[in-house]
Amino acid sequence: MVDIGELLSIYTESDIDDFLKKYTGITLNEKNLSYEKIKKNYRFIGNSESNGSNIGQLTSGEKGVVERITNAIDAVIENEKSKNNILVAKDSKTIIKKAFPNFYSNMHDVMSETTDKSLAKDAENLVILAVNDGSKSNKPTLDIVDSGTGLSSYEFETTILSINHGNKLPRDKSYLIGAFGQGGSTSLAFAYATIIVSKKDDKISFTIVKRVELIDYKNMVYVYLTIESHIPNADYSNFISENEYLNRFINETKSGTIVRMVESEISKRFRDNEVTKPGMLGDYLNTELFNVGLPVKIIENRSQYKDNVHVQNRSVYGSLSKLKTSKKYVKKDYCGIINFEHNNHSYSVDYYVLLPTDETKWGSESECKTVFEQFNVYYDPIIYTVNGQTITTERYTKLNNAGLNFLRYRLLVVINLDVLESEKYKFFTTDRSRIIDSDLTHGFLDKIIKALATTEKLLKINEIVGEKSISSSIDKELIDDVSRQIKNEYDKYLKTGILLSSKPGHHYNPDIEEIYENQITSLVITSAKREFYKDENIIFIVSTGAQKHVNSEAVIYMYIDERAFYDYNTAFMNGRIQYSINAGAIKTGSHSIQYSYFKDNISYLQSDKLLFEVLSDKAPERESKNSTKNLDINIKIINESGLICDIARDQVNKKIDVKLCFENEKLKAGVFGFSSSSDEILRVKNIIIKPTVLFCLFYGEKYDNISEDDEKNKIVISFIRAFISCSNNNIS
Repeated sequence: MVDIGELLSIYTESDIDDFLKKYTGITLNEKNLSYEKIKKNYRFIGNSESNGSNIGQLTSGEKGVVERITNAIDAVIENEKSKNNILVAKDSKTIIKKAFPNFYSNMHDVMSETTDKSLAKDAENLVILAVNDGSKSNKPTLDIVDSGTGLSSYEFETTILSINHGNKLPRDKSYLIGAFGQGGSTSLAFAYATIIVSKKDDKISFTIVKRVELIDYKNMVYVYLTIESHIPNADYSNFISENEYLNRFINETKSGTIVRMVESEISKRFRDNEVTKPGMLGDYLNTELFNVGLPVKIIENRSQYKDNVHVQNRSVYGSLSKLKTSKKYVKKDYCGIINFEHNNHSYSVDYYVLLPTDETKWGSESECKTVFEQFNVYYDPIIYTVNGQTITTERYTKLNNAGLNFLRYRLLVVINLDVLESEKYKFFTTDRSRIIDSDLTHGFLDKIIKALATTEKLLKINEIVGEKSISSSIDKELIDDVSRQIKNEYDKYLKTGILLSSKPGHHYNPDIEEIYENQITSLVITSAKREFYKDENIIFIVSTGAQKHVNSEAVIYMYIDERAFYDYNTAFMNGRIQYSINAGAIKTGSHSIQYSYFKDNISYLQSDKLLFEVLSDKAPERESKNSTKNLDINIKIINESGLICDIARDQVNKKIDVKLCFENEKLKAGVFGFSSSSDEILRVKNIIIKPTVLFCLFYGEKYDNISEDDEKNKIVISFIRAFISCSNNNIS
């Protein structure tokens, strides 16, 4: 029998290879391996020889760590449910309250903001992440340890070694947080090998999972170790370790699991310092495990850090706990809640303003970014949570365009989708990368943005930060004069008076070279919006893929609320039909619309059903589309920003705000390096204001849709260098 001390002394690639060689005769690194050569000691993860594609779903190793930790938390919750004889639990809080009353009481006080300290108390050491040295500084070996249910050897295959087994998907498992179907197996792709040790019924079982290239298969596959065709047991009668958490697990814990990710790949950003330092792996976990219910203890075991005087092993409680207890950075005078209705659900959305303690630094984007990442390492201002986990985020663009253009890295908005109960899983894609655009979600974010942009607290702090951000290095009269010039030139360009070409929800506009069929191939409803005022025509476009004459002759029926509806006008075009319902023909409230095309008496096509709403309000008075007199362009020179040129296009108020930062380090290096004196640098700044703004405005959607600041800056710097070069050539 393998000694557990021998197994838990494995921390590096060579350790793994030596162990496997000793017990199986091969390391799995040999060339020309076939499954026939290894099948005596290895089986496929998930009992599938094509498991590589399923396991390789994630894009970063730290995501895999989160999957393992959520599994660990669920194992603890499941274990406590059984120990405390809880038959039914709607959510994890029911179990935590009974199992860990002291911890639960403290967290209740935290959430009600009657204490400013989060304490693990009787829930300490239940889930642990320890970061250990591998053979290379850029590939640490990670231990995820839980005091959960544990596994017997015969349970490994259907649980921790399965793929998409769906153990947590039944409704009676709603108290578990890991219900997204990806599972801990996705972490396997980011480790050289993974050791799994589990304790149950006074026995410890283990296996080792490793990626291997077999000549039988085109892709890499993942296999796990067996001895004599079974998950082996380990002898733990004489185990002693210098690591307290391992001693406690082996010698004291009744049941639980250790997952050791040997030589694991995680992003440089999160491993480049002590894990508990601001912005490091601890804060990544705070962001991801936003409000998961149980603390996770973080232990720094890497030799270059663990002996530091100030190193601290501490618990991660989630960013919500930090927001509730931070007096240093959370400015409560500007925090609050917005309430709104969407699709018959009531939502309460919390927003927080995070700023440095030194008020003179509120205008410093870099200082604010350093504060912000301690609560949200993704930097985006809006996060969605489900089961306490961060699911996805929204970029700053919409808030910027809505007028809150100085709150980047300062405003954090938390949208908890748990109010939707089981419907919440329809809100986002299966890989949790984005919110789905569906009838359930359409218009949801826009309502939040509108509410935030009209909140007095946020308008006030936006103004305060703006005042602290604006630079006085360039003459205000010059800026005002240039703004007027740009307004006049941009007005000419716009002609129609429509400010923005990037308005969401365009109608389908077939390309002129598109080939149209002599029959209708589909019915797809597209619409610029789904909310209509009671005194405006309701317009929908149905794309058909057919020629104009085919569309005009087709028998297509419109159904409103599943009843045939005829009070509309049609306009036929190649590829599409426009339907215009007369104002007032449909009563106020929510409705559904659907189209059916009858080819003959037997077969027909049917569109998807689309939801829309007729508002009780009349349409606001609009100015003539040909009038551009209210177009307003405001240019501000600011002291510090990650962007050289930041454009906010406020469609509602017909306003464009432009922030220019000429103190950007890359701009200094790439442009102002041509000049040595401060007078010459100021001269260059003055002459590039107008062309830079016009360039970014005319670049339009393409500029707005670039997500990375560095990419935008590269384009702007290239333009400025070309402009200066041309100007110098003209002068000479």
